[in-house]
Amino acid sequence: MLGPSIAKAEDHRDLVHQALLSPRGRYSAMRASQLSGIPISTVYEWQRHDVYPPDYKRASPLAWSYRDLIYLRLLAWLRTNRVPRADAAAEVVAIKRALMAGTRVNIIRTDGKSILLDDQLTNQIGGQDPFQDLAITRLMDTFDLLEPLDELGHLPLWGPNLVNPSSCTFISPLVMAGEPCVESTRIPTASIHALYKERGLNAERIVRLYPALTIESVDDAIGLELRLRRAA
Repeated sequence: MLGPSIAKAEDHRDLVHQALLSPRGRYSAMRASQLSGIPISTVYEWQRHDVYPPDYKRASPLAWSYRDLIYLRLLAWLRTNRVPRADAAAEVVAIKRALMAGTRVNIIRTDGKSILLDDQLTNQIGGQDPFQDLAITRLMDTFDLLEPLDELGHLPLWGPNLVNPSSCTFISPLVMAGEPCVESTRIPTASIHALYKERGLNAERIVRLYPALTIESVDDAIGLELRLRRAA
């Protein structure tokens, strides 16, 4: 039997893999930037030049999906590992198609020239010869689809965990269009931040409006939103 923490991690991976099958959640460019950790100027540039077109590229207004947040991070990670932009863009498309077909991938590895999925030894770029030594893969940089973004190379980027962005919050692409919410509620953290920032309400007054919340969860939600806005 899996321990509680391992079981929870597996549940999180199941949620993410389900979300990778089709577009779920819906974010503006600014919100996609805040949650992915990729600068909004880069998000727009990749969209304009078809380096990474979002799932809702024909929508008005333009919008990004939950899985787009992960692929934006993946593309940025490949670029910081010196994968040429055209190759990185093509690889993200190939991985996206594989995951849409039901392939489960948790870890992606690269040395800047070759890309491996999980423990596969086949190079994903150009169909080159497979690696023969697993030790090689241990020297490669890794990208975990579930992990938060905490800098990429020399870039001071930050993006939250896309399931549990903070201690009292969660993200599900099936709840409130993928907006971060306070755990066990459908109350978006952005709504709490608006009450705090725009209406000047403190945590005690917000709890009076939403009895399902606690002082701790309100403070945590506000802290998350403040950090998201600083990171964008």
